Amino acid sequence: MNFIKAFRNKSRIQLSGLISGFVLIILFAWTILPASATGIEANREFSVGTVNPGESFAVIVHIITTRDIEALTLDENLPEGWQVSQWENNGAVFQETSTFKASTLEWIWVENLSAREEKTVVYNVTVPSNSEPGNFTLSGRIYAYSVPATPVEGFSEIVVTSPPEANFSATPLLGPAPLIVQFTDLSTFNPDSWEWDFDGNGNIDSNERNPVYTYESPGVYTVILKATNSMSGNSTSGNSTSGNSTRAKAGYITVTEKSSSSEENVGNEESSGENSDGNGGGNSGGNSGGGGGGAGSPESTRNVELKEISNEQVFKGIHTCFTFKGEANEIITVEFDPKKNFGKTTAIVEILKNTSSIVKEPASGTVYRNVNLWIGNSGFSSQENFENARINFRVSKAWTTEQGVSKDNVALYRYSEGVWNSLPTTFSREDEVYFYFTAETPGFSPFAISSMKINTRSIEFLQTKNEENRVNNKSDLSEGEKQENITNINLELDNEKKDAPTPCVFLTVIGFLTSYVILSKRKQR
Repeated sequence: MNFIKAFRNKSRIQLSGLISGFVLIILFAWTILPASATGIEANREFSVGTVNPGESFAVIVHIITTRDIEALTLDENLPEGWQVSQWENNGAVFQETSTFKASTLEWIWVENLSAREEKTVVYNVTVPSNSEPGNFTLSGRIYAYSVPATPVEGFSEIVVTSPPEANFSATPLLGPAPLIVQFTDLSTFNPDSWEWDFDGNGNIDSNERNPVYTYESPGVYTVILKATNSMSGNSTSGNSTSGNSTRAKAGYITVTEKSSSSEENVGNEESSGENSDGNGGGNSGGNSGGGGGGAGSPESTRNVELKEISNEQVFKGIHTCFTFKGEANEIITVEFDPKKNFGKTTAIVEILKNTSSIVKEPASGTVYRNVNLWIGNSGFSSQENFENARINFRVSKAWTTEQGVSKDNVALYRYSEGVWNSLPTTFSREDEVYFYFTAETPGFSPFAISSMKINTRSIEFLQTKNEENRVNNKSDLSEGEKQENITNINLELDNEKKDAPTPCVFLTVIGFLTSYVILSKRKQR
């Protein structure tokens, strides 16, 4: 009997353990099962995957119930500052609360929902116009009475980008036909398509990012680039926003007649364009830059880093100003008052790699740029043809800092009659990058922008006036010999000071004499 009771007790214990374990398994499964197992599932979609600052996009949340639900609530979180307006709430009461943060949004269904019932919430989101580009996350949760909260599935990340800013460069900018030019896209914010118009006629010539184009005919060409971000992304409708930017550079490429010489020529020889008044010839129209020798320039093409030309009509009594716009050209404008009529005249600036090959020696001081400046034909640079000539130029602030020079010591030097002459130079203004100057010039030829580096050092020494004159008046001595003489005189003066009696010696002698006189008087008494 005792054995039967023990067996029954053991069976009851095992049964209760099995029941407890089963209950625990059910509770554990309840807590870890996905939303569909809890009775609710929600999925989010975006109308676009990428958006620009200041633009809007739609958010669609689909909700499905798998059993009867009470007090269904959708709680969405947006990045701070993003604005929301509701489109469709599907019977829910929309609430904007501040319990979590200002961007917390809630949709609450007061009535009960039956199993397999579906709800859809659509709301519109506007990205702040000052938003930085980047990836932003939207999050949310869905829950109900006696149903734990579970995350909203589907899309959660939206990409904010900015429209591109089109820009480009090309090399070379100047040369004889046929001229092969390499174009480089410099647009910002990563465009994914490009439309190039190399001759400004409105037709698309290339869709490559960095194309190469050959100009077959002489002329001055405008180049236009349209850069576009298609910004395709995850969306429900398949639509996508886009951004584009267009950049046009007028007269950017100059193609001259085919050269018969081994060096490149810029435009026609000026002599071929001269008339009875001495008019200068040159290229037709526009400003441009590039490398190579030039019309009327004796400079070696290998020493020319950048060449830019400008054409103006020159008439007596009308102030003339040639403007240069090259980013690497430190000469900004050249202006003067003509005394004669010259008609269409060409001005050429050559930025050199080293000292001009047509001068005997470099300019004095610390040279910032070596420049050749030619206007009209070879006989134009004469005081009989113009007056009040001024050259406006600039110097990089970074260079003055690196070289340890002051803007007050910057000057424009002109090479004329075999020597360098400093021109009257005035500081005019400055910006964040450059100092700007104006120099007066009597003519046009090789120039150098330079600065005299002044290092002062105080030398203190004692010497007589005659000794000072003896050193300074020897004009035939070199600076090193003068310094050596000054050093020797300092040593002599130091020795003389060492040999001369000091005040202490005089006081000691006077003391001995006084004592001797007093003792002598006492003995006489």
